Amino acid sequence: MNVEPWSTVDSGEVSDRVRAIQYLLRARGHTVAADGHFGPATQAAVHAFQSARGLPSTGKVDPPTWIKLVVVTHVGATGDAVRAVQVLGLRTIPDEENLAVDGVFGAATKARVRKFQQTWGLTDDGIAGREVFSFATAAPFPWPLVKVGQTTATNFRVPIVQHLLRHHGSSIVADGAYGPLTGNAVWHWQQTQRATEISTTVGQLDWPALVATVHPGDHGEKVKAVQCALPGLTVDGVYGPVTKAAVEDLQQMFGGNAGIVDLQTWRAIIGPVFE
Repeated sequence: MNVEPWSTVDSGEVSDRVRAIQYLLRARGHTVAADGHFGPATQAAVHAFQSARGLPSTGKVDPPTWIKLVVVTHVGATGDAVRAVQVLGLRTIPDEENLAVDGVFGAATKARVRKFQQTWGLTDDGIAGREVFSFATAAPFPWPLVKVGQTTATNFRVPIVQHLLRHHGSSIVADGAYGPLTGNAVWHWQQTQRATEISTTVGQLDWPALVATVHPGDHGEKVKAVQCALPGLTVDGVYGPVTKAAVEDLQQMFGGNAGIVDLQTWRAIIGPVFE
């Protein structure tokens, strides 16, 4: 899905996202130990949940099952549905401290949810719902979202999207405000790429096609998209020595090809990337 990068979890997996599934099953009335092991008991509970919800009884937690399984929680909520959020950690930097899995959605849990939402470009409301769960349980590495209502101050990727849209022929202004005009430009651009998953939000299906390879010596909007994302650069659309040095500094940390901004480097620019 473009805006919710759900993954499929199957029997045999041992992980915190399995524990989250187990807590959600418990919140839905199923008796299962939250031990992080996707064994026969958990699979049986998934089968039962799927059958009760009119889903194909595969025993796998696939996207349709996740969507039915997630319980939306917010400040004041308690119980296993909150533990499902807390056990995922919602880390935004390496080695970030774990959340206490106490089943109480208090100030600390809300703050972590909001930080996670801000990091990934999600709706910043402190509510743990489908968006949060989809990103927290996604396979590495999902692309972040950019959506209507955001600005450079709330999501640094806004001007990147605008410059890339201009590179692809849009006439919008790259002003750092993702308003209706930018959303409409995204909507029209998506229609040139596919027949479904059309919206005003930039997500998983968009980034690989929206970004463009940038080489030293290039000029134009795709260069500006790189420059506005890296600190200390003048956004002049000219890929000269200063821009190349900034790109190579980034590539020393995350890998890349001698100043060429390819898909790997775009991932590092757009981030977050922890490895």
